[in-house]
Amino acid sequence: MDRRRKHMVRWKLVSIIVLVGLTLFVLLNFDTRYKDKQNLSIETEVPATKKINDKTDTVKEVKQSLAIKCIVMVDERLGFIFEENDILRTIDGGKTWSEVTPAKYSIGKLPDGIVYDFINCNLGWIVIGNTDELKAIILKTADGGQTWDVKELNGIRNVAALDFIDQNNGWLMANTDGALGSEVVEIFYTKDGGDNWIKIMTNEPDKETLGALPFAGHKYGISFRDIKTGWIVVDCSGADERMFYITRDGGYTWHAEELPIPKEMELLNADLHISLPKFFSDKEGVFWGVFLEDTKDKSKIVFFQTKDGGATWKSSIPITVSGKFMIDFINLQEGWIISDQYIYKTKNGARHWEQITTDINLKGNVKFTLVNSNIGWITRQDTSKSGTWHLYKTNDSGYTWSEIEIKK
Repeated sequence: MDRRRKHMVRWKLVSIIVLVGLTLFVLLNFDTRYKDKQNLSIETEVPATKKINDKTDTVKEVKQSLAIKCIVMVDERLGFIFEENDILRTIDGGKTWSEVTPAKYSIGKLPDGIVYDFINCNLGWIVIGNTDELKAIILKTADGGQTWDVKELNGIRNVAALDFIDQNNGWLMANTDGALGSEVVEIFYTKDGGDNWIKIMTNEPDKETLGALPFAGHKYGISFRDIKTGWIVVDCSGADERMFYITRDGGYTWHAEELPIPKEMELLNADLHISLPKFFSDKEGVFWGVFLEDTKDKSKIVFFQTKDGGATWKSSIPITVSGKFMIDFINLQEGWIISDQYIYKTKNGARHWEQITTDINLKGNVKFTLVNSNIGWITRQDTSKSGTWHLYKTNDSGYTWSEIEIKK
């Protein structure tokens, strides 16, 4: 009996020691994870965080032999790269690339705008402006880029935006002329998948046309929610002139729509720029307003969400970002901000942001595109005389990046 009691006492002591050890391990591990990967409140400026993988070295850079004018990733496997005279295609997420340039096709050394839209992994359009010849080249594919149907739209100086809502209905905006702070634009519409285009609006500088966009201001982006309702942004760099113009008749006429700017942001001595609304369904969409401070290299960004097709917009608490940056959302909840210092991510509709320190160079001419929650691409051009291009990819939500070397 005494031996059995001694044996039980020993097992109890061993169990207690093991439980204490496990508890200490869990607490220490949680503390480390919390410090390395925390959700940061956006009510104040975001402090720097430790790198998620604690790397101190940088990714070895690869010098590309081509100039990447534009990268288009349709999904995690299918994508295209446009350089001066060729189109390259990948069907394995960037591991290999093949040339799919249409015959008698050339982007030219100085293309004036490259815009694109894919409605699925097979069907898509790419429009390229050509100032020298005053025409736009329209490429359409129905087989994921294996083959292209090439058409021309004459008299266009620069292409600015393209948006298709289905396989038939699409809109193209082009800039034709302008002066300092002003711009003439034309809007074209197709109802047969891009085979034929008709001009449905132009804003002539010498006369006012009822329902046309204003001559003053820079117009950028075009976003349609359905066949009737769409938005364009007009930026005149004036407090009352940075606004949406909305159409409810398919792009024929437009009228200004007041922005839902929070009162506390209106009181800031800051220049405001807004993005085009990005819709993920006929009800859900997001746009953002950027308040540039005059005396500091900082910007306050406010995000606006709609769940009723743009009838009303709800604003977020602002986040402060330093330096240059770009923004993209893949749905109403998930978005990224890539600055020249950090990557910021939200998973709850811009209420909180996670800050990531990367091991790649984010300075220079940087562009990025999101494919899904995990996969993203960054192109960067050096600011040196050589202007070398770099291409990076992440498979783990931006925590680590690898540079892709493209060989024809």
